[in-house]
Order: sequence, then C-alpha cells, then structure tokens
Amino acid sequence: MALLKATKLSKEFGGLKAVSNFEVTIEKGELIGLIGPNGAGKTTAFNLLTGVYEPTTGEIELDGKSVVGLKPYQITQQGLARTFQNIRLFSELSVLDNVKIAYHFHVKYNILEAVLRMGKSD
Repeated sequence: MALLKATKLSKEFGGLKAVSNFEVTIEKGELIGLIGPNGAGKTTAFNLLTGVYEPTTGEIELDGKSVVGLKPYQITQQGLARTFQNIRLFSELSVLDNVKIAYHFHVKYNILEAVLRMGKSD
C-alpha cells in the first residue's frame, strides 16, 4: 500500500483550473521531486496534499485513509506536513533543529515544565 496517493486531483478557483488531474503515488522510503515552471500548480498541489485547499475533485489517501476534508493540523498529526520557502525563519539554528521544531505538536509538556526541565517523556 502506498504511503501517499493522490488520484485525479483538481483544483479550480472560479473559472481558473490551477491543478488538473494531478496524480502521485509515494511509497515508504521513496524520495521524489516536483518540478515545473512558475504558475504550473506545484504550490497548489502541495496545498491540496496538506489540506490548505480542499480539492474540487479527486482523492488523497495517507496510509490508505482519505484525508480530504481534514484540517491541515489533522493531516500533520497523521504525519504529512509541509514547510515554506523562508530561509530566515530560524537562521541561527541548524537544518536538523529547524526540522525538529515542526515536531512541536508531539510535545507532552507546557512552557513552564520545559523551562524547569520537568517535561514528561514518551
């Protein structure tokens, strides 16, 4: 079973078709890229996959379960997240530390517990 599968995914904004019949299948451990000219719909495709936009048509499955209609944070909790092209977010941190920050929703302690190093661990 594919880790991520999008079939016949389309997004229309009024009369403009930003994405038309986009399909992708990603298996566990696979690394793929999405390339194309400006205006080709790459960002819209990512926004569809991560729940920023709801598709006009099509299906998106993560681990065999539909994620269409879920909020972005719900999709992120299931393991699918995105980042933005903003290299100034945390420029003083390493790449690894910047990636770790996106994992914050798994933290089981509050800010005071973190400062006092009383955090709960799993």
